[in-house]
Formats: sequence, structure tokens, C-alpha cells
Amino acid sequence: MRRLIALSSTLVLALGCGKDGTSNTKAECQIEAIDLSSCQRSSLAALQPEGVWNLNVQLNDGTGAASAMRLSGLSSGATMLGFAVTERQVSGDTFYLASDVVGTDNVNLRFALAGCSSTGPGQLAGVFRRCQNGQLDLQGTFDAVRVSRRAGEADADKVQLVGEIALPRGSGTELAVANGHAYVTAGREGLFIYDVSKPDAPRKAAESKPSDDVYNDVLVTGTTLYLATKNSGIAVFDLTNPEAPARVRSVPETAVEVSALAVDGNTLYAASPSPNAEVLIYDITTPTAPKLLTRYFVEGAEPTVGELPLDVTALGGRLYVSHWTYGMTVSDVTNPAKPKFLGRFGGATSRTTAVGTVGSRTVAFDAGEDWGAHLSVLNVTVPQAPEQMGEFRLRNEVSIRSVALAGTKLYVAYYQDGLRVLDVSVPGEPRQVGYYNSWRESDVGRGVSFFDGLNALRVPGDGYIYATETVRGLLIFRETE
Repeated sequence: MRRLIALSSTLVLALGCGKDGTSNTKAECQIEAIDLSSCQRSSLAALQPEGVWNLNVQLNDGTGAASAMRLSGLSSGATMLGFAVTERQVSGDTFYLASDVVGTDNVNLRFALAGCSSTGPGQLAGVFRRCQNGQLDLQGTFDAVRVSRRAGEADADKVQLVGEIALPRGSGTELAVANGHAYVTAGREGLFIYDVSKPDAPRKAAESKPSDDVYNDVLVTGTTLYLATKNSGIAVFDLTNPEAPARVRSVPETAVEVSALAVDGNTLYAASPSPNAEVLIYDITTPTAPKLLTRYFVEGAEPTVGELPLDVTALGGRLYVSHWTYGMTVSDVTNPAKPKFLGRFGGATSRTTAVGTVGSRTVAFDAGEDWGAHLSVLNVTVPQAPEQMGEFRLRNEVSIRSVALAGTKLYVAYYQDGLRVLDVSVPGEPRQVGYYNSWRESDVGRGVSFFDGLNALRVPGDGYIYATETVRGLLIFRETE
């Protein structure tokens, strides 16, 4: 089973949120206690212990997760798994990093990575351990690859960066573009509104920070703005003044987490992974007064093993739900109040999906988000039996975050590999026709998370491509050919 979120957060979850600290109880997570006798430690001499690395951790219980580390030196802020490095031994045949964390219940934790072998200066394999008060409670292995630009690539090919503006605070996640404005969510920092009527000179126009909430996704239809939140379900705003959203209400009355939104006609769909792992379906004939039609639990999904609805797409009476390790599901929503399960495609992970008609076929472009994640191209013309026609891969250590379909082009936000433009006129043979490398190792804040780089994408049809970047903020591109 693949874990949903960054490894550090997942592993601390049972003990509450952690904070950096020190501990004298490190016993079974000290390097001396880790058996490296079968390792090829002499190969570690070839390592270049610097820069940003992505990690794939596989635990002995069969679970795992992707994470990151920054090897810039202890005095310069080295991190591993999202925490500050508190002990570092890197020399000759030794590679060892440890982070000491104190949980909110005062349990002392140590996370440790010990190198075992290397096949080159930017590759590492080794042993992972976590200890509670010095006692081993989690262990496994890890692979790590230093993140660098793909061999042979320039800054860009057939894509130009037109405009860029950093967020005042936080990290940009999702966005919506409407009426000359870009609406960017930034988690706990709320919502930032930018005037993009001049794409080469975006201007911050306003912001809205929640008192105690997290903004996950944003959708604009007409003069109504919907925010997917962690604690308040869907927050509904009147957008008569595009630079001053006026909050009208939140739905449903019982607070739930909503991770993503989609609209098709007068129906609003909301992926709600917690607490019930459901899809909320609303009638928005009156846009500012959504009426709950049903709470839909996708048949066959098992939330207890991480099969949660993370994203939704709706088109032509069909609802497509990205359900993480359960894959992508298709349901009939010609009657939105009574969804009917039709079929699913069970890939490794399903994080987001774009759907459209290419030629005579209905095609779903299903993207995973994980180590080894890739794009699966699916023929869903017969939704009861989604059929894979093709795929697109770059490299295991860099993941996809989002996809946007416009005509016969698919735009892919590929985290550290930036923007990728694919020609999908022959759906089974997606072909890259342009790219922009937006990730820079030198930017402050890199290497804290595996999910770092180009994030959300929108292609509203005005000739520009809008994206959020975890460090750089709002980026605006256009194709040059």
C-alpha cells in the first residue's frame, strides 16, 4: 500500500504533529545499531552529498511513501523527510543522516537513513529506521536520486514564460482563472487573487485568509466562487466583484474535508476524503445556494486501506473519480441524485484525471502521483471496461501533479520536471512537443517535500497556460509554435 502524504507526516501521524527536538534515546536508530555488513559500502565514496534528492521508502510491512532530503550541510539547513537533520556522518564509506523529533505527546522519535550502496554520484540505496524512545518500531529500505535537469534539455522548448509573481506567503496549490483574474489557493494562508488582464505583468489584487482553515481547491463558475476546504466543506462566495469575494455560506452543515471540485452544467461534484471517503453532489441551479442531492460512496473502495477520493472530473453524464490506490472509477450521473457505478481502471495510484473526446473516442488521461508515477491513456468510450491505449513516462523519481486537456493537446504539471506539452491527437501515442523547466535547485525552500515544483494547471482558452509552483508562485506561459 502506498501512503497518501509525505513520509514524515504519515509516520508521525499516530503520535500527533511533531516538532524538531533532541533526544538521548537513540539506541536502535544509531548507525552502530544498523546492520550494514552485506552492503557495498566502498561504493559510497563516489557519492556527491549535496543538493536535493527524492526518496522512495519501502517499509517491511509492505507500505511505503515518497519523500525528499536536502544535503546542503547541517549549518545550511539540511533536511530529511521534511525535518531538520540533527546528526550527519558522511565520509568515505559512510552515509548516515538522522532527525530527532518530539511528538505532541512527548514521545521521542528518531528517523534514520543509512547508506548501503551507490551506482553513481547521484544515486543511493540504503536502510530506513524509525525509533520511539530508542526502540525500533518501523524499518525498511530506501532509494534516493539527486534531482537535476533531464539530460540534454535546455530551459525551455517551444514554451515561453510570460509572467511570474511570487505569493506573499505560503505555497501555491490550486487555481482558477476567470474574468481576467487568477484565484490561487495556498493552504493555511488562504486565497490570493491576481489581476492577470496583462499576463506579462500579473498584479496581486486581494487576499482572503481563513481564521482556522485550509483552502485546498478553487472553482469559479459565472459570478460564484467555490472553495474546497479542510474544515468547512465547500465555502461559497459571491463574485460579483471579482477582487472582493463575499462569503455567503458553507455546505454541508456538518463539516467535512473537501479536496477537489468539478462542475458539469448545474451539478457540482466535491471529492471528500475525510471523514467518510465520499463524493458530495450538489444542484447549483441557484449557484450561491447549493442543494445536496446525494452523498456518493463509490462502490468497492476501501477507505481503511487508503482508497480515498482525491479528485473529480465530470463530463457528459459521467463522473470520473481519482481514488488513489483504488484507481480511477467511472459512474453514470445522468441522474446526479442516483449515481451508478460503471467501471474502473486499477492503476498503481490515481491522483487526477482529464477527460475529453479525441476523434470518435472518449479518452481519460489518468495521472498517478508517487515514485514511478506516470500517465495512463484510457479509452473510456465503453465505461464499464476502461481500456489502456498508451502511456507517457519520464523518470521514476519525479511525479505528475496535474493535467489539463485542450483540444488535442495535454498539458502536464510534472513537479520538478516542470511543464510538459503533449500532442494526443493519436491518443495511444502521446508525443511531447514542448516543455518548460521551471524547477531550480537554488530556490529557497527546495528539498523539503517530494511534491515540489509545478503544481496546478489551467488552460482557459485565452492563449495562455496558468500554473502554480510550490516556491515560485503563479507562472503564466504561452506556446511559441
